[in-house]
Amino acid sequence: MAPVYSYEETIELCKRLEKTYTPAVCDTLDEMGFMHQAMCSGFTPIMPKAAVAGPAFTMEEAKTRKSTRLKEYDPEFVAKVLEDLFGTMQKGQVVAVNTNEFYGAGAWGELMSTTCKYFGGVKGAVVDGPIRDINRILEIEFPVWARGNIPTDSIGRVDLIGMGGPIWCGGVRVNPGDIIFADCDGVVVIPIKDLDLKEVVEKAEEVVQAERRSRQEIRQGSSLLDVYRKYGKL
Repeated sequence: MAPVYSYEETIELCKRLEKTYTPAVCDTLDEMGFMHQAMCSGFTPIMPKAAVAGPAFTMEEAKTRKSTRLKEYDPEFVAKVLEDLFGTMQKGQVVAVNTNEFYGAGAWGELMSTTCKYFGGVKGAVVDGPIRDINRILEIEFPVWARGNIPTDSIGRVDLIGMGGPIWCGGVRVNPGDIIFADCDGVVVIPIKDLDLKEVVEKAEEVVQAERRSRQEIRQGSSLLDVYRKYGKL
């Protein structure tokens, strides 16, 4: 059983994690026996230099089964649902969205991003599907990782079918509270019930330091073999 940290301690550990990078974390998880924690390729950050880490807030969407036309939707009802949704989020979380492989509408957009950032204090979102309103999201500097983009609205096409439960995102199981770390190289999930988050962070920091020293010595003329023998990393 992994140690349990307070929410505040978890957020501080996530801040340290953001100073590393996902390849170092993946290498660490590999060494700890967790070799399938990186989401599949194709998750593109709209802000390439962004890096976010935080406890997962999970959402599940699906293609709507209704034949309801757009004019039949009640905007006040939609606003109330979204307000209730964002009211359950905590500052420092990262949203993970499973679209059940529906790519016919934007699963995320400007409204969700703006509300998450300014109402919920959420750090970013990882969407296993397409998004829209990218320029407007960039204006507020809200980091999003997605599997593409599309201009169509979700209303009338997509239903929110669940939140706060386990989901699959990018081929990885994500439980609420698991740590999501995303940067320009991709997205990795740290299962906190199975792993000591502090240990993962410390080991990832060691990997970063070893790789930094390796690069420095190679630039100064050391051979690859000598560097590997010294640090066990290239």
